[in-house]
Amino acid sequence: MRQWCRNAAHVAALELRQVLSHPLEWLCGFAAPVFWCVVLLFAFNSGVMTGLPVGLVDADGSALSRQAVSALSAIPSIELKSFASAEDADEALRARRTYATITLPKNFELDQKRERGAPVSLEINKTYYAVGTILEVDVKTALSSLKLSSLAVRSTAQSGGSFRENAARLRASIPDVLFMGNVSFNFVAYLLPTFIPGLMALGALLGFVCMLTREWREGGLRELIDEAGESVSAAMVGKFIPWVSVWLVLISVWTAGWAGWAGWGAAGPILFWFTAGWLLILSMAALTSLAVALAPSWVIALSASICLIAPTFPFTGFSFPLDAMTPGARLFGLLLPLTHYLEAQAQIWILGSPLDAVAKTQLEMLVFPVLCFAISIPLLTARVRKWERRERMSENLTVSAEKDDAFSDAPDRPRTGFLAAFGLTLRHAFLSRDTIAILGGAVAFYLIFYGWPYGTQQVEGIPVGIVDLDRSAAAGRFISALEAAPAADVRFVVHSAAEGMDAFRRRTADVLVTIPPEYTEDLARGRNTTIHVLGNGAYPVKARAVQGAVSGVVGDARSRIDLASVMTPGADGTMMKAATLSAPGVLVTYRFNEISGYGNFTVPLVGPVIVQAVLLMGIGMSVGGWLYRRPRRNFVRDVVARPWCEGLGLFFAYWSIAFGWLLYMQGFGFLFGEYGAMANPPAVLLVCALYAAAVVAFGLAIVTTVRSNAWTAPLTVIISAPALFISGAVWPVENMHPLAAGVAQILPSTPGIYASAAAAQDGAVLADVLPACAHLLLLTVLYGSFFLMRVGAIEEFPRKLSVNDID
Repeated sequence: MRQWCRNAAHVAALELRQVLSHPLEWLCGFAAPVFWCVVLLFAFNSGVMTGLPVGLVDADGSALSRQAVSALSAIPSIELKSFASAEDADEALRARRTYATITLPKNFELDQKRERGAPVSLEINKTYYAVGTILEVDVKTALSSLKLSSLAVRSTAQSGGSFRENAARLRASIPDVLFMGNVSFNFVAYLLPTFIPGLMALGALLGFVCMLTREWREGGLRELIDEAGESVSAAMVGKFIPWVSVWLVLISVWTAGWAGWAGWGAAGPILFWFTAGWLLILSMAALTSLAVALAPSWVIALSASICLIAPTFPFTGFSFPLDAMTPGARLFGLLLPLTHYLEAQAQIWILGSPLDAVAKTQLEMLVFPVLCFAISIPLLTARVRKWERRERMSENLTVSAEKDDAFSDAPDRPRTGFLAAFGLTLRHAFLSRDTIAILGGAVAFYLIFYGWPYGTQQVEGIPVGIVDLDRSAAAGRFISALEAAPAADVRFVVHSAAEGMDAFRRRTADVLVTIPPEYTEDLARGRNTTIHVLGNGAYPVKARAVQGAVSGVVGDARSRIDLASVMTPGADGTMMKAATLSAPGVLVTYRFNEISGYGNFTVPLVGPVIVQAVLLMGIGMSVGGWLYRRPRRNFVRDVVARPWCEGLGLFFAYWSIAFGWLLYMQGFGFLFGEYGAMANPPAVLLVCALYAAAVVAFGLAIVTTVRSNAWTAPLTVIISAPALFISGAVWPVENMHPLAAGVAQILPSTPGIYASAAAAQDGAVLADVLPACAHLLLLTVLYGSFFLMRVGAIEEFPRKLSVNDID
């Protein structure tokens, strides 16, 4: 055992020297993921949405409408922009110059005096779901307060008494939500604890795969095994040691910084927060080992690992609860290490869960590295021996090829030409076993796969616990009504606050609803009473959904009539009935996502990112492999020699692939998922053409910088999640940190997401998407020019044939 440890240490030292002497490896394997983590750290600024542009159409111009405008202007999240007509406001809404439109109707003040209700109209662009939800809550709250004030004054004038007494009788009950660990619902606390560890896990996985397959890809297995004393397990462990150590330190620094320096604290023993992060990184190492042991080629091993881990954020339940997913999607989410890490993090950071519950989650995480390593090590040992034998064969092939002058290019052979280069690029991209799955089907797969967890569209079935401190008939009716709400799945009803809190900390229920002890008495006396909703700050969507369900119960017209005798003793029943039929204070309309569905929000905005990620990966693997291959194919030699001819042929071949997949996405993909598509076909076609060009140019610029397919994946795949969040699709560009906003401008997905959503889902006119199209054209020119100038300087690598060349 001592000798085995020495052998592993020798390999670890060899691996460390390799990485330090090859800047490309540590830049792609470590620096790139850390860079995007830093960008996300800055992206959300203070974490609170402010100054969001909202259109205002005041068709009344009365004193009351001006009072309403004044109340709306005081909302921190809103910056009102006046429009003369509803048509002008609607055009701004479609073009994302505004996120919502508020319309004060004609005769607004007159109808209020006649007690007709006169609702304020609020139209929200639900293509941008997160922003729209914040605006809806804030506008409803402001207008509700205004209406209550008006009703209190009217009631005082009609029935006498004091203003305070009448104001107290306007509502029977009020739902109040508290996010434990994130009281102010700060987006920094909501998103960063998920995305930073998730990006680190993905970055570690990508680096592990590229590191573990280096000798398979480039040769050097014999030297590695010799250094390990003929022990394959010592060689594999030694290679992992430097990489795993760095990532363990990085995730530990993140955890300590978040809980300590950032000031978010920890409700439980922080040691278990550290161990959860370590188990997450070890799980990535184990999954890497299993993928390499099973895959027929190193590219497929890399692709399979990415396929499993890269799109996992939606399946973890942080944005769309696992409880609301279909059974298949829920099961897949439970098979992901990140899902269990987020649960462990919530237990320590927010809930302060009992140690037995914490231990259970940690043991579940431990299963991943133990099981995967147990399966992969024997398989990997056998495969490495096989690769070692093939590498011996490659030495003879190299000598033979050099003797036959196979590595030199014949100066008098005919050149490929533009059209032939175009055709050969398509042929070799699609007929390669390594890249056909990427370029030939990954977009279609991911459009379905990414929409899978959101198939139900609505948040339903959230585990709810109820603490009934009143034990009255009125409380029983409330519980029965909440049980009938689709959003809530009532798991238990207890009558002790301590018992309810213990179950909440153990996550028997994810939301705790408390009925106060004086619930019935307050109703009978005509006083406001509060229904308390306690949610886990790590999963705030669940508490929001239950808050909506509780609001629906306490605000239901039939329930208010049923409780009329309790709320207002002696009141005329016909008067109560008339009150329930009056028009609402605010009438909300969801635009471009009429059902306010999660799938309708995420898939159309993530779709362009999917195409970008797939094309960057496909270009990196194929073109990078062709440039690294020895000997190079003739058409690749011509691309290098004549980039303005064969190089353009290669560019347009990939452009046709990208354009085809974008048309598939905008047509069949979005129509099949019923996400909304082709609202403005000419604009969609223009956006697709320019976005395809920008993405291809970006990919070719990257691959000609890396000059092989060895480390392009860590450099490109890690971009996907940050690209979505700094594009303005989730977090508004108006509140984004300038650093993140600046970085976003170099990514084709930033203008691509906006232009795609505006043209395909929102139906914006062509003139409104032209600035984004100009942005895409500029990126195409810049990245395309870099590729054409750079590719001509890439000389053929003077190296021995490797195991991968023989495969």
